[in-house]
Amino acid sequence: MRALEVAIDVACTGSGGPELARAVAAAWDWCADDEAQQPHESHRRLTVLLEDDAHLLATTAAGTDLFGTDLTMVMDRLSPVITRLAVTERAGDLTMFHACALADPVTGNTAVLFGPSGTGKTTLARTLGTDFVYLTDETAGVTREGLMVPYPKPLSILLAPRDRLKHQVSPGELGLQPIGSGPYRLTALVQLRRIPDHRGEATLEVLPTIDALPEMVTQTSYTRLMERPLHRLAALAESVGGVRRATYAEAAQLLPVVRDLVTGPS
Repeated sequence: MRALEVAIDVACTGSGGPELARAVAAAWDWCADDEAQQPHESHRRLTVLLEDDAHLLATTAAGTDLFGTDLTMVMDRLSPVITRLAVTERAGDLTMFHACALADPVTGNTAVLFGPSGTGKTTLARTLGTDFVYLTDETAGVTREGLMVPYPKPLSILLAPRDRLKHQVSPGELGLQPIGSGPYRLTALVQLRRIPDHRGEATLEVLPTIDALPEMVTQTSYTRLMERPLHRLAALAESVGGVRRATYAEAAQLLPVVRDLVTGPS
């Protein structure tokens, strides 16, 4: 598979290896390796062990990157491992926001909606990704030229109210819009502020860059490895007309907001 243009081979081992391999292929199908060389591409290998026998697991887990006896648990843990590996590989190169990224299917204009855990980035991707191209719900990578590096990972969702673990579901299974030939260019940066009891339509305000920078830094990976990180983030904000802050209660309220931000000339 390929994550942020990092080629990652996932070796599925153990008695549950074949089942795990099928689950990984189904959930991560939008990140399948097309064998085309990409800029900055590097290759990494993960060894994942799914073993039904707990006693055997204890003797065979050494040297693996991830192991367990339950498929759902292993799949749930695999997603952040892949993300962390990809993000580490691109540290200092891409500007990587903890964000949902959605693009206009015609123009390729892209809105990056960033915020901490709990602001509903995955819910936004699931809700709005049927109208816009789904680029990621986790890490939005931006090149120095303002182009997006797609990371269409599976969405981690609870399938039933009593579920303890999230399931990894392919974006295609959820009916999200697939990635085309692109290119996808960053045209809007949106800081998410979800207030459950917010009334009325979502509101949008442009923040002074100096006020937006602290949250941008907090929601960006490996900022310390960037060259002149504050200047780089400020320049990125200015290139898209400043950072907008969206205040909303439910994901669907941001549909017209995102449409207004990404519809227009490419």
